[in-house]
This record gives sequence, C-alpha cells and structure tokens, in this order.
Amino acid sequence: MLKPLSRDTLTQQATDTLRRFILTEELKPGDQLPSERDLSESLSVSRNIVREALSVLVADGLIEKKAGRGIFVRPHDAGVLAQQLQVTLDYGGDYGGPNLADLSEARATVEIGAAHLMAERITDSQIEALETINHSLAANLRAGQSTVKDDIEFHKVLFQATHNSVLIDLIPLLVEHFRVTILHQPGAIRRNTQRVVDDHQRIIDALRAHNVDNLRQALRAHPLRSEP
Repeated sequence: MLKPLSRDTLTQQATDTLRRFILTEELKPGDQLPSERDLSESLSVSRNIVREALSVLVADGLIEKKAGRGIFVRPHDAGVLAQQLQVTLDYGGDYGGPNLADLSEARATVEIGAAHLMAERITDSQIEALETINHSLAANLRAGQSTVKDDIEFHKVLFQATHNSVLIDLIPLLVEHFRVTILHQPGAIRRNTQRVVDDHQRIIDALRAHNVDNLRQALRAHPLRSEP
C-alpha cells in the first residue's frame, strides 16, 4: 500500500513545486501566482499546506502576499533559484516516496488491468459524471485555468466505476501520481492540452459502448502521452 506522506513532506513538495513553477515559467517580478484555492486544487493538497509553502517562499523573499490583491513574485536571481532546486530533482531520493516512473507504471497497470470491470460495471450516472467533468476540463482549458482537479476527478470516477473496494482504496495512488507529475511539470498548474479532453472522450465513448478492447486502447494511450 502507498505510504501516506507526512505534513512536512507535503509542505516541502508544495514549496519546491512553486519554486519550480516560478523558474520554469520564467515569472518576472510583479507576476501574479494563482490563488490559494487554485494552488490547492492543482497541487492536490489542503489550503493549509499551500499557506505553509507560501509562507516559506515569503520568508525566502521570493514572493509577497498583498491583502485583497493576491500573491506576487518578487525580484530574484533565477540562477540561485535553480541551484536551490537541484537538490530536489530526484523526488524519490529526497522525499522517500516512489518516483514518477514507478507511479506512472503502477497507475497505468491498475487502470488498464481493471478495464473489464469498468466496462462491465460502470453506471449511467458515472458515465454522465465523466462527461460533466470533461466539459469542465475543456472549459478551464479554454479559460487558461488549471485542469488538474478535473483530470484527477475524472480518473477517480474510473476507479470508482470498478465497484471494487480494494481498487477504490488505491485512489491515493492516483492522487500521488498527479502530485508528483506537477512537481516535475509545474506548468500544468496553469495549462494543459486539448489532447487530454480528446483522450477522455475516447475513454467515455468506450465505456458507453461497454467495449473493453477500445477502453484498454484508450487507457493505454492516455497515460503514455501524459508523461513528461
């Protein structure tokens, strides 16, 4: 079973993800970060964890919080920031958890292996839930907002569609996969691509037809193209 991450680990992970986001997105002084709520949804952590991570970055002088206005990047040396991040490039080594490749492999194995259960047991209401989530994801994509929460919710429904309590208990594995992916691909906090919507629609169509082979093909293609 996946080991739960400690609060300190989650805070450190969120802090490093935000540092990486500022660096890789080449944010300049005065650029605004997403709201605490958006960050909480994107990083799959509580708002308290986000606040703790932001407090660390405020203490580091990397960001500032302006009451009623938001969170803004302060002047910083990108080279120094890059050096700070070098020690956290290997998630498994620093956080003591599974690395991204292992998480991706495990998630794909579980989803594809459970495809026959999903196709046989999914309810009409769950199919409609998937459609609603995918429409929300598409709308957020067009608006330039984070789609991470929608993506996680979509795959949660897939796990739930198995109606198998053991597989449903593996949902934390799914959440951890997304969290670590964001650590390595922080740009996904703000954007994703149309292919996610298209992939999801193929999964929905296969489920609606209760076609196991098409579902397996759609699931197999989706996580592979989602990797960094």
